[in-house]
Amino acid sequence: MNSLPAGSVNLVFADPPFNIGYKYDVYDDCRAAEDYLSWSKDWMQAVWRVLRDDGTFWLAIGDDFAAELKVAAQEIGFHARSWVIWYYTFGVNCKNKFTRSHTHLFYFVRDVRKFTFLADDPANRIPSARQLVYNDRRANSKGRLPDDTWIIPPDVEQTFVLRPQDLQHQF
Repeated sequence: MNSLPAGSVNLVFADPPFNIGYKYDVYDDCRAAEDYLSWSKDWMQAVWRVLRDDGTFWLAIGDDFAAELKVAAQEIGFHARSWVIWYYTFGVNCKNKFTRSHTHLFYFVRDVRKFTFLADDPANRIPSARQLVYNDRRANSKGRLPDDTWIIPPDVEQTFVLRPQDLQHQF
């Protein structure tokens, strides 16, 4: 990222290691909390540098450091637009606690007045309960924007798509 010119990137989707002790080939995923947060702030500063003023930054992260990384991103200057929960049914198998079955997706922008969000694109609209259940004429005929909890249906999970960035979403 250091070789990219400042302000040259429109979209960054980051899915960093979660620092949960996963055995990577090279990366140490079991850092001390202060070290992990410092490393995360460094690469988020690099994202800030290369992102255009109207750019968007998505961050996928697990529970252990979600709150800390959200605060760190805001301290750098990012503005949080949404905190999305990506729910899936293939959670990590746990023996002595509830199974984790979600990832946090933070949607940040550099400038709250200049960013791209295709709210009017039909591909980003879904039917509302007013339309489907109640046949209410007051419902927006174009549908509504999705909720901030994204549920990946089992038929999609069976395609072996394990990460939200691998899905074909228009957001």
